[in-house]
Amino acid sequence: MLVKLRRFLPYIMLLLWDFISVFFSVYGAGLIVSSDMTNQPDELLIILTTFGIFVLTNIVCRCYNGVWRRIGILDGLKAVLSVLFTVVVVVCWTRFNRSMGMDLSTAFFILMFVFLTMLTIAGRCAVKAYSTIADLLKGHNRVADKDVKRILIYGAGAAGSFFAQKISLDNEGYRVLGFVDDDQTLIGKSVSGAKILGGVDQLSELITKTDAQGVIVAIPTISPDRLEYVINTCKNKSIFVKRFASIDDASNLRHASVQDIRIEDLLHRDSVSLDMEVVKNFVKDKTVVVTGGAGSIGSEICRQVLKFGCKKLVVFDFNENGLFFIGNELIQKGYEGRFELRLGSIRDRKRLDEVFTEFAPQIVFHAAAHKHVPMMEINPCEAVKNNVFGTVNVCQEAVLHKVEKFILISTDKAVNPTNIMGATKRIAELIIQLFDSQCEDTDFAAVRFGNVLGSNGSVVPFFKDQIARGGPVTVTHPDMRRYFMTIPEACQLVLEAGAMANGGEIFVLDMGQPVKIYDLACDMIRLSGLVPEKDIKIVFTGLRPGEKLFEEISMADEDVDKTSNKKIVIMKPIPFDQNELAELIKGMKDFTTVEEKEKMFDRVQVLVPTFKHNK
Repeated sequence: MLVKLRRFLPYIMLLLWDFISVFFSVYGAGLIVSSDMTNQPDELLIILTTFGIFVLTNIVCRCYNGVWRRIGILDGLKAVLSVLFTVVVVVCWTRFNRSMGMDLSTAFFILMFVFLTMLTIAGRCAVKAYSTIADLLKGHNRVADKDVKRILIYGAGAAGSFFAQKISLDNEGYRVLGFVDDDQTLIGKSVSGAKILGGVDQLSELITKTDAQGVIVAIPTISPDRLEYVINTCKNKSIFVKRFASIDDASNLRHASVQDIRIEDLLHRDSVSLDMEVVKNFVKDKTVVVTGGAGSIGSEICRQVLKFGCKKLVVFDFNENGLFFIGNELIQKGYEGRFELRLGSIRDRKRLDEVFTEFAPQIVFHAAAHKHVPMMEINPCEAVKNNVFGTVNVCQEAVLHKVEKFILISTDKAVNPTNIMGATKRIAELIIQLFDSQCEDTDFAAVRFGNVLGSNGSVVPFFKDQIARGGPVTVTHPDMRRYFMTIPEACQLVLEAGAMANGGEIFVLDMGQPVKIYDLACDMIRLSGLVPEKDIKIVFTGLRPGEKLFEEISMADEDVDKTSNKKIVIMKPIPFDQNELAELIKGMKDFTTVEEKEKMFDRVQVLVPTFKHNK
């Protein structure tokens, strides 16, 4: 019983305050305009009626649903609107009841509105003020608590100010000692109750002076060089460094959180600028099939198309465990009823036909492929079966079921390939262009990009495991470089490229500057609080079969066109003989066995002249 009473106590207190506000507003207005309210026989009726209307109006306006210790401008406007509506209704009611002696003046109602507004807002603001002071006092009293971390916030802008307020109000387990900022003109001023103590160049001295236990970086667009400087400074002082608000959180700080510094934060890259309207119009109210939808890239495409309002998503994959996990994730995110899971292989044409017949998709993202380079070097026939003829199967079903757009997820390894995986992806690109040239109902296009951080089989989780085991970290070659992008960034650009597609294009994503794998390994070791070559050894193992030192994004004979997004360019199709291409691909199917693999390689060499196969 006591628990239920505590639950409803805030509502009881608000109702009591609202009654007091109405009571004094009515009597105060009456006394000032000399309406002689005390002599009116229906004065209590006027108060009770006004109170009843006010409560009903507050309920309709949802004024009792908010957390008043967090009152904001919108809540205040709703309260004023509620008061205004209440006074208007009371005016109408009294005008229709003149016979009851309720002939009240206009001045009375104006004063009643002013008093009731002031008292209503004052009550709510008093709750907020009390809570804020209590939280601040609680924050100061937490200094002795061993679980409270004394921190400096680097960045006194919007993100830093928001984070400081969040700490003071929500008991985040931190105490803000002050701000550090690059703007020298701000030093000495205060933001959200904390003083700006100095610039980032003084960070080391400020850590010593304030006895800070950590630094929270609150600059979403901080440069990798500056971030690395802060990390190294904190490392030398033996304190922790974390981040609040990344590039992806910059537009919505309410969803930002304190996180460890990630390797993505140290990449030299610009934030992705996405044309939201173009992407929304592309997938909104459409049925979308994603092959390989349980993989790293495919699953992120699934998240993005649901986010942008697709009518129905079909996640198609051969990995039953992956389907199970992505299904659970999408349910937890509130997408239940908007997606379907279908188990099957792109090699199985009949199974594909069942899925396409069941859902009649308008858009297909073909992300299913064997992508692991050394593994495909060992099993080259499987690469051809899956990446080439699996793609043919999905394209044929897209044509048969009149899909509007078909987007192939390709790779930079398709350019001048030195491995069978890259060669099969280049053939897949040619297949897309072949189908586009022969089909009027479906626009076929491909999107080509490099490595994505954190994907299955990528170098980042591999390095993490090696560091966790105490090393050594294995790097194939000191000069090896790769292009990198985060999975969400790549998939967002895939969606925008898909929206741009008119058929036959190969879209190439700007991956920024290539990163030395050795430097990547060193950064990851430092992020783990260790020293490269001292705490964790780095060992060079040599290039693996099919690998090359540098990846390329375009071939020499491909012409480039710009798009409306500076991070997406179009490679124009290279002219080819359609009949010859079709016959070469069709004939290769007879040689996808171990016994015939040399003949298969010969066909691949004809299809992809730049492919260098080491027999």
